[in-house]
Amino acid sequence: IYQYIFFFSSRRRHTRFLPVSWARRCVQETGVHGESQIKSAQIQKQKKIIMDLGADKKEEKDLIKKKRDEHLVELRTKRREQDIIGKRFNIQSNATNLEGQTADLIESKGVDSSHLNQLKIHIDECLKKTYTINEFEQLALAINSDNIFQQHLGVIGLRKILSIEDGPPIQIVIDSNLIPRFLEFMKREDQPHLQLESAWALTNIASGTTQQTQTIIDKGGIPLFVNLLYSRFPEVAEQAIWAIGNIAGDGAQYRDMILKYGGLDPLLKIVDSAQKQTTIKHGTWALSNLCRGRPLPDFRLVVKAIPTLGRVLINSEDPEVLTDASWALSYLSDGDEARIQSVIDTGVVSALVRHLDNPLLSILIPCLRTLGNILTGSESQTNTVLEAGALPKFFQHINHERRAVRREVCWSLSNVTAGTPEQLQQIIGNQEYFQKLITLCKTDCTEIKREAIWVICNSTNQGKPEQILILCQNGILELFNEFLDADDVKTVAVILEALFNIISCGNDHYQENGENAFLAHLEKINCTQKIEKLQHHKSEEVYNKAIKILETFYETDNII
Repeated sequence: IYQYIFFFSSRRRHTRFLPVSWARRCVQETGVHGESQIKSAQIQKQKKIIMDLGADKKEEKDLIKKKRDEHLVELRTKRREQDIIGKRFNIQSNATNLEGQTADLIESKGVDSSHLNQLKIHIDECLKKTYTINEFEQLALAINSDNIFQQHLGVIGLRKILSIEDGPPIQIVIDSNLIPRFLEFMKREDQPHLQLESAWALTNIASGTTQQTQTIIDKGGIPLFVNLLYSRFPEVAEQAIWAIGNIAGDGAQYRDMILKYGGLDPLLKIVDSAQKQTTIKHGTWALSNLCRGRPLPDFRLVVKAIPTLGRVLINSEDPEVLTDASWALSYLSDGDEARIQSVIDTGVVSALVRHLDNPLLSILIPCLRTLGNILTGSESQTNTVLEAGALPKFFQHINHERRAVRREVCWSLSNVTAGTPEQLQQIIGNQEYFQKLITLCKTDCTEIKREAIWVICNSTNQGKPEQILILCQNGILELFNEFLDADDVKTVAVILEALFNIISCGNDHYQENGENAFLAHLEKINCTQKIEKLQHHKSEEVYNKAIKILETFYETDNII
């Protein structure tokens, strides 16, 4: 028989313990106390601890459904940098589209026809030419000229030089103080082609470093780009979209400035009315940059984007458009139930589930993320995802070759198992699903094992007694026992919380000959000894959870 010893340090109390059933047998043998006295005292002790925990239960439930690792929000950083470079080069590849179309971008009202024809010819010749960095000084002089012909030459030439793939002279342009001149030309509504070329050049400068983008912002570039979104010339408005997207993609501060200057409304109007696929593609990319980032944008400033993004995701088949729309929705759905409902109301959930069949990770992962966010919501919001047929798709990807996919799937499933008993039953009532989770816990890498453990542990929070019994019959006590030796503090802590839930259920519903059946099984597989050792764990959280189990379900005697 163990001795019961408490000893105190400056930080922790460590306990030697006996299971309640053992203590009761010892007392009967020695005749020290009546069984009813011990049982009554133990019940009162358990009630007090459970009542103390009750106050925090709602917060814990919310945290259970919201749990995710910090690294999940960093997934897109590299991709965004590659996108900005790619978009800039796409602008260069489309340069020839303007040749021969200058008539559409020259204001003819009140202009001498001969002069107008000469300007058109001049612009077309400038567009056909190839320029090199050796001509920079000549082009700089031209852009600062008062002659409209020279101004076009300078702007077109510098824009083309800024569009080269290797080492565009962004800093040289900045150091030559040419940005104010480009911004000045962006105000020239009487010269739309000059507006276009100036916006184009500044867009490429905004594709540089954050410091280089800042030079445009410091000189008042953002409101000018927002104003160009209202241009009656589609080419000018679309170029403004590029600039807005590049600037917003450079950081949350710039993104918020664009939103506060009213950049979202005209952008939504362009995307909603767009007939050209390229306009939808560019507009969706810019919208995505306005909706994402950490910290998240003020939801009141971006909520209008949700219906547009929902329609795009439902109707488009373009991989780039689907990627940008789904990432934007993943950020917009990351929050409270009001945010989540705004996304659901677009009717996009079925499309998100459908896109889980997409082989492209750039689409699959944000769709998983968005569905996972929705699953953190209310019971009815969670049901919306389940009724759309998401569960079979999740388990289809649970053994995906890419770890990021498996992680997202597990996170989504953990929010299902943290839900109602009816939602939980859809997983544990399917033997194939449950065995896949058990296998993942045992065979995958440490990171995914931890995520899969969370899925199973969450099952113990809201599960009915018969569901807890099914979990134990399927070997989760042995699984938890194995993982109590894990190095990961969070894994051990969540297992201890799950064990507390299971043992509590056993006390209330599964007694055999006066003994808690689950507690007896834990003793049989030597799990109680591991819990006792966790009193010495370096983590305060693990220590506290171990102590909670010991003090609630085991008889102790305090000796200082």
